[in-house]
Amino acid sequence: MSLSLLSLAHLGLGVAALTTVVMAAWSDLRTRLIANRLPAILLGLAVPCHALGAASWQQAILSGGSALALATMVFVLGYALWRLGGVGGGDVKLLVAATFLVGTGGFVTLLVGTAFTGGLLALAFIVVPTRLPLAGCHLAALTGPAMTTDGSALARPGIPYGVAIASGTAFAIVPTLPLIIG
Repeated sequence: MSLSLLSLAHLGLGVAALTTVVMAAWSDLRTRLIANRLPAILLGLAVPCHALGAASWQQAILSGGSALALATMVFVLGYALWRLGGVGGGDVKLLVAATFLVGTGGFVTLLVGTAFTGGLLALAFIVVPTRLPLAGCHLAALTGPAMTTDGSALARPGIPYGVAIASGTAFAIVPTLPLIIG
């Protein structure tokens, strides 16, 4: 089965988006920080994704507009939670960008996947008594800034929710990608 040029573009954008959220998850896991460029890249990828997924320009504008409205609502709620100290700012930015990327059609899948993975992460933090070595990170509560033997900073306390958001984004994106094998 051969892929059309449109399908290849869709696949390329999907792979780029998945790569971006994996980078955000890795960054959050290692340092509890998500660089601003990663949500910005997702936002940039969302525009052509909405254009490619539509049959006409009117549909693309409607799709992008509804995704933007939804992402704005997520931002308002996320901003309030960030101000109350409930979530990190990078997590809010990543979730807003992911919401804009997946749009209204993938939003429920994004939320369910994020909640499921976030629950598993929270369970891991409860079950593991002191430290969970994972990919060179120590996911327990640390006192003060700690450094590893190679001089890099250890992750700060808290659940790296960027991992959950990246997972939820993958749950929403992967089923929409065109198949290469047939």
